[in-house]
Amino acid sequence: MAIKTYKLNDSGKGRGMAKATHLHIDNTSTNRDALTLETNSDGAASGPLMSLVRKSASPANSDTLGKIQFKGNDDAGNTIRFASIDCTIRDVRNGEDDAKLQFTTRKAGQHKAMLVIQNDGIIAHIDAPFVLQNTGWKKTRLFGSATGRRDVTFPDQSGTVMVNESGKVMAADLPTSDPSNAGQLWNDSGTVKISAG
Repeated sequence: MAIKTYKLNDSGKGRGMAKATHLHIDNTSTNRDALTLETNSDGAASGPLMSLVRKSASPANSDTLGKIQFKGNDDAGNTIRFASIDCTIRDVRNGEDDAKLQFTTRKAGQHKAMLVIQNDGIIAHIDAPFVLQNTGWKKTRLFGSATGRRDVTFPDQSGTVMVNESGKVMAADLPTSDPSNAGQLWNDSGTVKISAG
């Protein structure tokens, strides 16, 4: 099937067909929106809305529903995809449906899924640190390296776990007598012990 293109120029005047399978907006300005969606409403409901809809008579797990791509030129003049956001079906069953939203960027010339948000967790990928940054550009870099599954679980209790400037793990407000709670740390006159319960 031939692609029918509807083109708009900078003046907003269209040329081509009223209904098309391809919309191309030419815009030479870098400080003006090429596309503006506006909803006039005094209500609290969301708007404007934009939908990416994938119609399928046979939807299946791993179907990618849509992709927003960010393209530009490299120094050799090639137009490449530098980054993208896409959504994929993980479970297509009615009432059990699951999905993932994936953020992909370029790394050393390859597309890498750096962040995936899905029904069973948030996954940061490709041997890169998870970085927390606060005022003054100070960074906390969290690294992980494992050949198997690792779980870190914090109990539903108040408290603080710290790492000091020397890289030592600190635990504030440890009980000073055996809490009789199996596996809990406590401070026995300056010695950290694990309660037997």
